[in-house]
Amino acid sequence: MLMGMDKDLEHEQGWVDVVLVGGPMDGTVQPMPHASVYADPDPGAYLIPDTDLKAPDDAPGARAVYEPDPAPADPLRWIWRGWVP
Repeated sequence: MLMGMDKDLEHEQGWVDVVLVGGPMDGTVQPMPHASVYADPDPGAYLIPDTDLKAPDDAPGARAVYEPDPAPADPLRWIWRGWVP
């Protein structure tokens, strides 16, 4: 039983794969810290795309905003919400 608890703790301190939907990083599987997905009251991320679909010309350096839909939606499926400067 202690081994199982250790394994659970390791999982909670590790990484999970989040699927990004829509926007410049559509279809990307992005590793995210477990706590930022399951323990953060407002999960999401501002990401810099590493594809040809960069930030708009009028907002150079902007980041793509990805957030999950509210529960009961899948917390590992983050939707593109737009750009943040």
